[in-house]
Amino acid sequence: MKGQNYPAMDWMKMICSFLVVAIHTSVLSSFSETADFFLTGIVCRIAVPFFFMVSGFFLMPKISSHFSSVIKTEKKLGMMYMTSIFIYLPLNLYAGQYFFKDLPSFFRAFFLDGTFYHLWYFPAAAEGILLLGLMQRLFSRKVCMILCILLYLIGLGGDSYYGIIKDIPLVQPFYDTYFQIGTYTRNGFFFAPVFLCLGWILSDDRNRLSFRDAKKISLFSFLLLFLEGWLLHIFQIQRHDSMYLYLLPCMYGIFSLLTNISCGSRISFRKISMFIYIIHPWVIVIVRAFSGFFHLDSLFVNQSLIHFLVVSGISYTLAVILWKIQQKFLNKKDKRFFALGRN
Repeated sequence: MKGQNYPAMDWMKMICSFLVVAIHTSVLSSFSETADFFLTGIVCRIAVPFFFMVSGFFLMPKISSHFSSVIKTEKKLGMMYMTSIFIYLPLNLYAGQYFFKDLPSFFRAFFLDGTFYHLWYFPAAAEGILLLGLMQRLFSRKVCMILCILLYLIGLGGDSYYGIIKDIPLVQPFYDTYFQIGTYTRNGFFFAPVFLCLGWILSDDRNRLSFRDAKKISLFSFLLLFLEGWLLHIFQIQRHDSMYLYLLPCMYGIFSLLTNISCGSRISFRKISMFIYIIHPWVIVIVRAFSGFFHLDSLFVNQSLIHFLVVSGISYTLAVILWKIQQKFLNKKDKRFFALGRN
């Protein structure tokens, strides 16, 4: 892995940032709620796991060799999270989301759910990296993967498979208790570790699939993922739709495939994609406010595809501007601030 840039991952990070925008704008909802679920509730769910896998791919080998790297990573994530919290605090206050009103609300928002709906990524990444880093010190890579899969299966029971397991006497008390603490099992304990670990495992090229096998596994597991999501949806089993069983082999295949693809390098995408992820909910609010003020809701909000394209275009433009400002005014150390996973 040393000395390689894997440019296909930079392209994929950019694609995934727009997949997240698609989820939050319900891109196909004005055409078909079913089609929108298939896209945003299944296909787009590869986005955040990919972000975690990139971090696992580049960060976890360093952490396994030098645990002190965890401190540096946690500090960076903490700064990014605190900056994002400050950015979205006006919207929290406007919406009456006083996550700081009492200790339980603060704990849930800050450590599990995120203080705004997309900011859960940062505590999840920080907690997942710390948890996997501690596992690395105690267990082999294989055992770490097994433990992470077990945690994922527990999380799965509180997410897409909740309707099946919620009435089982042995497990119902656990989930009832957990959901008094956190809103989702999609977090740094049940969700992030398995994808961080999968990225770490794939950092060793001996564990990657060949290009041909990666294509087959990606296609086959994606079809199974699609079928899984559809069945869970039509039988109304899901509590949430972030976690799927076949998401694991699907991401293994896709990530292996990307390590085999050579293309033009776009280093700027590493930071621009993160800027898009952070700022796009603000853009959604601004577009809706603008549309309401000028009575253009029927075009820029109610037409979900146009809404997605406008939000994506503005988010990308602002992200590029922020990246250029960063390039011009910040020193080398500060420029790496929004490039998590590639340091």
